[in-house]
Amino acid sequence: MIFLKKLLNLVKIILITFIFSLVIDFFLGSKILKYFDDYFAKSQFYERLVRIDHPIYHHTLRANIQYSNNVSFLGTYELCTNNHGFKSKCNEVVDKNFEFAFIGDSFTEGTPIEYEESFVGIFTEASGYKTANLGIVSYSPKIYLSKINYLINEGFNFDHVVVFIDISDFYDDTNFYSIDESLKVTEKYSKKKNLKRRKFLRNNFPLTNFYMFVLKKYKFKSEEDKELSANDENPVFTDKVNLKAKWTYSKEDTIEKYDLGIKEGNQIMVSHIEKLYEILSQNNIKLSLAVYPWPHQLKNDVVNSIHVKIWQEFCKNKCENFINYFPIFFDEMNNSSYLETYKKYYFKNDPHFNKIGHKVLAKKLIEIFK
Repeated sequence: MIFLKKLLNLVKIILITFIFSLVIDFFLGSKILKYFDDYFAKSQFYERLVRIDHPIYHHTLRANIQYSNNVSFLGTYELCTNNHGFKSKCNEVVDKNFEFAFIGDSFTEGTPIEYEESFVGIFTEASGYKTANLGIVSYSPKIYLSKINYLINEGFNFDHVVVFIDISDFYDDTNFYSIDESLKVTEKYSKKKNLKRRKFLRNNFPLTNFYMFVLKKYKFKSEEDKELSANDENPVFTDKVNLKAKWTYSKEDTIEKYDLGIKEGNQIMVSHIEKLYEILSQNNIKLSLAVYPWPHQLKNDVVNSIHVKIWQEFCKNKCENFINYFPIFFDEMNNSSYLETYKKYYFKNDPHFNKIGHKVLAKKLIEIFK
């Protein structure tokens, strides 16, 4: 009986402490995190604070940010945004008029590359054009359409929009996002429940959200993560990355864990860029489109990939330029090897371009537009 009483008292203390912590978190969590802002600005957790929801085009970067982010094996880089929330040089304040706007996903945002060494930054410096980097992690054609349309309606002026279509756009556009007639982008119904729970936790209990992040990041590393960290030679990618890359070289139209078949999914993606083209044309804005390979395409696909064919066909009579980077990287591979090309242009165990890869992208843009 004595043991049982002690156990019950312990449970009560734990329960009261937990409830008290949640109350403190609910009312003061944001203020406590803000107090430690300088510390968090040096950690990966800060990325959760600067990548924010958007009511129309799903998510974006907070305006006027500047922080250094320790990104595991990809190194450390400084991320800055201007007064509009576009990745830029630090402390940049600009109006709403731009000669070029670049939009895409993390490849265009340039993670984890500082702005000055990203292809947008290099192109801007070399050309002298006034540019906007609208690219954000996990964007896809539905968001390209929604965001550009929203910005035009908000009074932004672009002479030329360059869309960088990523390999992962197919999966993200068909599996994750929905878009309504007003061009508002939300998660597909199957994804909403978990995301709503996470957003509720982040918005109402920020300290608890931080604790969970730390536990997930540092206490429960998967065997897959360990394998990635341990591999020094041949690239090893996560299952999710492999899944997103697979559609361009699959011999079947349907792929497990894809919501749509390859043919239908591409038709939907093209329809969104078609709508974007119409909006740009109505506003006398030029459109160019770029495609580039992941390491998976170099190893498993061909230079004239289905990804190239689809967007090259789309660009006939619509685009000012169709910018195809596949031949550059395939030629490099043919003159050396897959592994040498991968190591030279991509981050270790990651499909994103490193600084040298970004220079290649920028060089071709400069040749075309300067």
